[in-house]
Amino acid sequence: MTSLFLRAAELSPQSADIHAVLGVLYNLSREYPLAIEAFEAALKLRPTDYSLWNKLGATQANAMSCEAAVPCYVHALELKPQYVRALSNLGISYGNMRSYEAAAQCYLKALSLNPDAKHIWNYLSMTFTSMSRPDLVEKAQLGDHNAFRADFDF
Repeated sequence: MTSLFLRAAELSPQSADIHAVLGVLYNLSREYPLAIEAFEAALKLRPTDYSLWNKLGATQANAMSCEAAVPCYVHALELKPQYVRALSNLGISYGNMRSYEAAAQCYLKALSLNPDAKHIWNYLSMTFTSMSRPDLVEKAQLGDHNAFRADFDF
């Protein structure tokens, strides 16, 4: 499949979609440097595509470079401030960098947009556990993001 899309990219080098598909294929095969290169090529053609910025960030994070992923997610959120997936991914990167308060803020903002996202509630609880804050873990069990307004700015 990858070789077909490589050929398509040769025939249509100005197609951001083809480069994006190559990025996904390389990401799936864990060829992260090639995936990053493909997403960067797609972004040169479509620099305001928030989903491509998120995909580049996710690829950077998968390549164990959360520091490189953060600006990608931030840019995606500048383009689409209520992008729950980028908020969640940004929270994961902050958590991996041990910036737990920033991670919690991302998760809480995401939950304010989608309170039914059980996986994000789980991420939030894990973050509070990492912060050694069982009181906040217990509060998270209530499933009300508004209960954290006094604790976090989101």
